[in-house]
Amino acid sequence: MAFFTLACAFHDTERLIDKTLPLAIRSLTHPTRHDFEVVLVAERSTDEVAARLLPRLAELGVDELRFRRTNHHAFSGAPSNNFHGNHFTTTSPYLITFTDDTFIHKTDEDFDVLDATAQIFEQNPEVVLISKVDDHEEWDWPLSDVGPEIEPGVRSVNRVVDQLIAYDTARFAPVARRLGAFHRDTFVSHEGFEYQWENLASHVGTSGDRKIAYPQRWPLRVRHSDLRNQPGSMHGTQDEDVKLKCFERLMESQGLSK
Repeated sequence: MAFFTLACAFHDTERLIDKTLPLAIRSLTHPTRHDFEVVLVAERSTDEVAARLLPRLAELGVDELRFRRTNHHAFSGAPSNNFHGNHFTTTSPYLITFTDDTFIHKTDEDFDVLDATAQIFEQNPEVVLISKVDDHEEWDWPLSDVGPEIEPGVRSVNRVVDQLIAYDTARFAPVARRLGAFHRDTFVSHEGFEYQWENLASHVGTSGDRKIAYPQRWPLRVRHSDLRNQPGSMHGTQDEDVKLKCFERLMESQGLSK
């Protein structure tokens, strides 16, 4: 058996996380033969929001709450870089990160997502990252193949999207460190030029004979529970009411449309 850390990035969407987090945990871990822990990372949350989460951890299925104030020593670029840079952990061989506005729905209740993840890493030593996000066509940086399939139904692709990323931490961390992943001024968020954690992680996964696996055939539907500000933008509305409506439509369609 392997050990997984599942880390959810949270800001202040308290109504939304009631819906997305239990669904994500259930879809990723029920059933599984592997051991896991669930960490809720409250980045950029207020003291009051973090305090309200504490008595609710068992209800949400969370083992640990991490709360960090970001007015000192924040990462440059997008605020989400603080989640990745501050809380990337190498204490588990496998780390799966997702966001509080990610809809994760399993269409085969018996499918063991953690076991399938471990098998891809174990059988393909060149794979550093696994990412499965179904609405990638909404983003400004298209998903594309960079070579033949890694194995049947598992594409080798050019990028990850932080709605759901699985890491082999021992393979990823040393290269990411060399590329500046944990330097606070590495990232950039300027109109016309964005360099965020997703960009750096994708660089790690597509250089030096390393690969990013995209398991096209998994019975797992993953979508961003938000709408784009405008077509082709990498930025969502960040409106919790919009996200809740998206989640409702995703539930009704079993993850096919929002």
